[in-house]
Amino acid sequence: MMLFLGGYEPAPARHAGSGDAAPMFARPTLPILVLVAVTLSAMLLEGASIDWSAIYMRTVFGTGPFVAGFTVALFAFSQATTRFFADSFVDRHSPSGVARVLLATMAAGVLLVFLSPAPFFSLLGFALLGIGTSAIFPLAISAAAQRTDRSAAINVAALSQISFVAFLLGPPLLGFVSDHWGIRSAFGIGIPFIALSLLTAGSLGRRPAKSAAPAGEAADPARARVLAPAGKA
Repeated sequence: MMLFLGGYEPAPARHAGSGDAAPMFARPTLPILVLVAVTLSAMLLEGASIDWSAIYMRTVFGTGPFVAGFTVALFAFSQATTRFFADSFVDRHSPSGVARVLLATMAAGVLLVFLSPAPFFSLLGFALLGIGTSAIFPLAISAAAQRTDRSAAINVAALSQISFVAFLLGPPLLGFVSDHWGIRSAFGIGIPFIALSLLTAGSLGRRPAKSAAPAGEAADPARARVLAPAGKA
């Protein structure tokens, strides 16, 4: 494990809070709602790919159980691998720049799935979707935690509770679209959400993560790493 994790540092120690009771509902501020807009496409298409990619392959191309299952595994592997290495890119480049590259990759994946003439192109599309969705939500979590208007915990909670609505409601929404216009169209509705994410990606920050805070603030618990869990493995 040390061989593979040698380039990573332990998470900073948590500091005690102010002692105030945590709110039952973390009210999102306008900047947090902008960050939610950044995450919508990734959350929607991640849920859709996990729940519908195998059904897509069987319905559109009549593939067997192996190829259908392999499609889900390929998406998950592409997402996990990219997320594992994303931190090093964010440290060298701006979070918003990394997010835009991931969103462009996501758009290419959606177009491949939507227009695919053969199973191979759909497999490639789902692999690109895995790459594109890998770090958008963690980047938004990091940006929310670095805000100074409220405590990091409240901002992260406000972002998470709304973003996961898209993750949970996405698959049923796509199922409704699939019933009426076909499963290809179900994935195609991700395109306008990607456009919205591209328009709001600047809210993630334009400076590399290493230069975002002055020296000596590395132990600040408000600085969330990109590899923080995105709510699921």
